Amino acid sequence: MAKAKQDMKRGFAASFLALLRSKDNINVRNVRVSHLKYMLIFPLAPVFANMQGVLFSDSIQLFNLDAMTLMGSAYCVGAGVLFAFTSTKNMALVSKASALVTAAAFIVWLLLPESLPSLLTAIFFMFGLGGCAACASFAYTFTLNNTERLLGAAAISLFFALNQLISGLSLLSGVFDKTYLAALILGTCVCLSFYKAEDFSATESRPKASLNPALKLTLYFFIAHYFVEIFYTYLPGSSSPAAMAANGAVGILAICLAVALQLITRRSVWTMCNLFFIAMICTYGLYFMPEGTALRSFARYIHGFEQMGYIAAYYLLGCVFKKHGNFHIFKLCLVTILPVSMISYVIPGAISAHSPELLPLAATLISGAVFVVFILLSPAYSKYLFYAEWSDDFHAVDMTEAVRRVEESDVLENLKLTPREKEVAAFLLHGKDAKQIADELKISVHTANFHIKNLYKKLGINNRSELFARLSSHSFSLKP
Repeated sequence: MAKAKQDMKRGFAASFLALLRSKDNINVRNVRVSHLKYMLIFPLAPVFANMQGVLFSDSIQLFNLDAMTLMGSAYCVGAGVLFAFTSTKNMALVSKASALVTAAAFIVWLLLPESLPSLLTAIFFMFGLGGCAACASFAYTFTLNNTERLLGAAAISLFFALNQLISGLSLLSGVFDKTYLAALILGTCVCLSFYKAEDFSATESRPKASLNPALKLTLYFFIAHYFVEIFYTYLPGSSSPAAMAANGAVGILAICLAVALQLITRRSVWTMCNLFFIAMICTYGLYFMPEGTALRSFARYIHGFEQMGYIAAYYLLGCVFKKHGNFHIFKLCLVTILPVSMISYVIPGAISAHSPELLPLAATLISGAVFVVFILLSPAYSKYLFYAEWSDDFHAVDMTEAVRRVEESDVLENLKLTPREKEVAAFLLHGKDAKQIADELKISVHTANFHIKNLYKKLGINNRSELFARLSSHSFSLKP
């Protein structure tokens, strides 16, 4: 028994250290201008969801719940309910219709003074916006490559942080918040109007998928990040000008750090996940300090690292679902999880209404608990995500771009490969492992591995990551 425990500890330590050393390979050259509409649209809606605290006062309530709780819940429910009626064939049409209805409700809300009718209109608007975001999340996941997902999330995080900074410093008039949100809604509608049905057709032929460990681990961090972050919105003073300015300024730095970690140091997104949890625990822990002290004020600066968690959550979600999921499993997860996510609003909202003094304690305990679970899951994250066989495409220059270049240049014809080796190379570029290749070609796994080994030897490479990188490189010579 003692030996088993020691082996378990050594295995955990090895997995943790391996994750610390793990690296990604994001390439800016993979960004496609034609896909900007899919890069920007999904993050637009969550930006609004995170800004609602500055749009309603605490005096406007319904069913003893404040406006922020009601609007956040409507957003989550709308995302699940409206997406339940979509399919890959009607995705573009449903997206455009949802955008039109949402925009109309938003205009009505802008014209109404703060009151119960304006709150009801805002709830309806947020319900529709959740549906828009759900449709857009599918496009964000299945039409983009890894680089586009990362930079798309980073760009919108930057817009949000800049808005916080500008609002906190009162650099513009009081109408800026609504003007900025109107611009976001306009941007959402414009992006959705350019959705093309053919861009979703490829997802129809994706193989049957199941909720495997890689998807479960990704969903855990996504939901955990949401639960941890939302508590801050309910803490006293979180929407004050000083807090918004501090949060925005550090948020910009955190976004730059996240991009630098990926593009310069090539650190794994797992590093971003840990930095997010540590920052949030520190933020909530410092809220036990008396109001007005330097440490209490410092908490508002540390919270700017929420942007790093946001980028990591959506980046991971897109990468893993594109590899392991299909429309059915994505829809099942979204329809089930997003309505449940409204609990993340209800719990802190209820605590804030009845025992606001307990908010820092609840936030700290929940954040600490989910972070401990995340760390304890390190062996699983290492095995099923960051060091799984499929993660070659996760760490490599994006597979999508490599496949596109191969198709455009017919480069495989110039590499002196046998017909079978060309087939194997094509399957590798499409993300299939040795077992899947064996099934496709009706050969044994041993034979498939034999062809893969010969392919790597002829190309002078050692693994699939190098295959992706070489075939997607601008400097790669197309002549043998």
